Amino acid sequence: MKITYSNDTIVPEDVIRFLSLTGQSQSIYNQIIIHKEVVKKAREMGMEITDDRLQQFADNYRSLRGLYSAQEMLYFLDQSGLTEDEFEAFCESSLLIADFKDRMAKAKKIEEYFINNRSEFDLARISIIAVDEEGLANEIAMQVAEDGEDFHALARRYSLDETTKYAGGYVGAVSRKMLSPEIAAKVFSADSGDLLGPFQKEQYQQLIWVEEVIKPELNDHIKEMIKERIFAQWVSQFFEEGVNINI
Repeated sequence: MKITYSNDTIVPEDVIRFLSLTGQSQSIYNQIIIHKEVVKKAREMGMEITDDRLQQFADNYRSLRGLYSAQEMLYFLDQSGLTEDEFEAFCESSLLIADFKDRMAKAKKIEEYFINNRSEFDLARISIIAVDEEGLANEIAMQVAEDGEDFHALARRYSLDETTKYAGGYVGAVSRKMLSPEIAAKVFSADSGDLLGPFQKEQYQQLIWVEEVIKPELNDHIKEMIKERIFAQWVSQFFEEGVNINI
């Protein structure tokens, strides 16, 4: 396989050298290793892909890339230096990886993970006011708490955070990991409408208005997140056992 441009060519060795010298190689090698090992494990577990699923995956792949005719697909493969058999092997391995993830994360295992790690999926919708003086932060807090001033109007007036100021300080939904441990503990034990702070964050004093604390339910979105985490744990364990890459 080689790539031709103008009056020169790029061969696989050029790609490997470039990736190695630019520090991108390790990540790509790891992804290839994971792909190969998962396919191997899936086959060992007796997983097979039906022709109908294989065809559906191939059709979706072509559709996403605007390759609607057989001629367009063949041209794409030729330009990519790939054969039809190699494309079919890619489709099959992609489906095997998806099935392997499903096999590893059965319903009971997902439910157990959710129960044991429920707090990791907590979300809170918050708004902030960031100012550069603690005295001003305390004054704003008093205006909200004692005078009933609107937090969001004060955010538009005083906040120095340009990314949220004009939205009345609204940040959106945040998880525990997006906040410092001290702030997370207070936010996720607060009620809607609670005003917290000021907290020191970098050079600013920050007030936090808790819009809503959302307790998680085991919905399809969270199930997919857990499935990926379980798979990531398997990948981490695989690499911890020792993987040597020799070029």
